[in-house]
Amino acid sequence: MRVTHNLMFKTGTSAMQAQQQDILKIQEKSLTGNQTNRPSDDPTGIYRHMLFSADLTGVQSLKKTTEFAAERLTLADSHVNQVHERMLEAKDLALKMANSQVGGNPEIMKAVAEDAEAIYLDILKSVNSELDEIPLFGGSRTRMPYDATHLQTTAVQVRADGKGPMTAAATGITASVADGHGVTDLPLSVKVTFQSSTGLYEADINGVKNPPVAPTGTPPVIDIGQGIRLTMGAEPKAGDVYYFEVVPEYQGGQADRPIKVLNGQTLPGNVNAQELLEGTGSVGRNVNVLGAVAALRGALLRADPDEVSFLIDRLQEGRAQVSDLQAVTGVRVTQVEAVGKTLEIDELALEEAKATNIEADILDVLSTLEQTTQAMQVMTITERQVLNTSLIDFIR
Repeated sequence: MRVTHNLMFKTGTSAMQAQQQDILKIQEKSLTGNQTNRPSDDPTGIYRHMLFSADLTGVQSLKKTTEFAAERLTLADSHVNQVHERMLEAKDLALKMANSQVGGNPEIMKAVAEDAEAIYLDILKSVNSELDEIPLFGGSRTRMPYDATHLQTTAVQVRADGKGPMTAAATGITASVADGHGVTDLPLSVKVTFQSSTGLYEADINGVKNPPVAPTGTPPVIDIGQGIRLTMGAEPKAGDVYYFEVVPEYQGGQADRPIKVLNGQTLPGNVNAQELLEGTGSVGRNVNVLGAVAALRGALLRADPDEVSFLIDRLQEGRAQVSDLQAVTGVRVTQVEAVGKTLEIDELALEEAKATNIEADILDVLSTLEQTTQAMQVMTITERQVLNTSLIDFIR
C-alpha cells in the first residue's frame, strides 16, 4: 500500500492530539498533586477513597464525643476532689470540737456551726455543677436535683439511754417528711428524746427545742412539725435519744451515662451523684454525705461535744466514700482519654490513607511531563517535515 503524505500528516496529527491530552493530564496532576482527579481516572481508588471517608467520618464523630466526655469527667473529677476536701474539713472540725477545752465552749461551738453549714453548701454547689448547661453528675435528669420541696430523711440512729455510740434504730422506727413539703432552714438535724416519766417526746431541731409532744395513732407517730414525722414502730427505752437529718433528695438517674467508643463498646461517661452523696451502688458505703455534715452542724448548734465526738466515725466513713468515688472517677477519665488517643491515631492513619490513595508521585509526574513534552516536540518537528515535503511535492 502506498503511504501518502496526507495519511502521514493525519497519523501524525492524531498522535500529537493524543500526546496533547496526555500532557494536559500530567499537568493537572502536577497542579493538584493528586493522581486521581475524577472517578474515571481510577474507579477502584475512588471506591477506596469513599470507604476511607466513611470510616474517617465515624472516627471523627466518636472522637468529638470522647473529647466532650473526657472534659466532663475531668471537671467532675475536680468537683469530687473538692467534695473530698470539704469532708476532710468537716472531720477535722469534728475532731477539734469534740471533747476539747475549746470545743467545750457552747458559744464557740455554735459559731463554728456556720463553718459546717458552709461546708454543706460547698458540697451542694459542687454536685449541682454543670458543663454547657448539662449537669455533671447523673445525666440530664439532675438538671434541678436539689429543689427544697424534694426532701428526704436519713436513717434513724439511736443512743440507748442517751449514752454510748449511735447505732441503727430498731426496725419500725423511721423518720419521714411529707412529699412536696418545703423546709425553710436546711439542712435539719433532729434530736428526739423520749421522756419515760411522761411518755412524751422532746424534739431539738438545729439547737432549738420544741415543746414535748405526745405521739398519736397506731403505730405511734410523733409530729415534729414542718411535715416531719417520726414513727415509733418499736417500743422506746427510758432516755433513748433518736437522731436523723432532713436533707435534699437526690433526683438524678441511678445508671451511669455511657459513651459509645470503638466497636460498639461503651464506657461510663459520668459519676453517679447518688453513689457520691447517698452511698448507694457498688462503690458507696451507705453514708449520706450531706446528712453527715448536717448532723455535725446540728450537734454544734446544740453545743454537744459528746454528740460531735460520735459523729467523727460517720464523717470519716463519708470521706472514705468520696475518696472511693474519686478513684473511680480517675479510672474513668484515664479510660476515656486512652480511647481518645486511639481515635486520634486512627484519624491520622485514615487521613494519611486517603491522601496516599489519590496522591501523585511528584517526581514521577515531573519526569513523565518532561518525557511527554520532549516527545511532543519531536512529533511537531516530524509533522513539520512531512508538511514541508508535501508542499515541495505540490510545487513540483
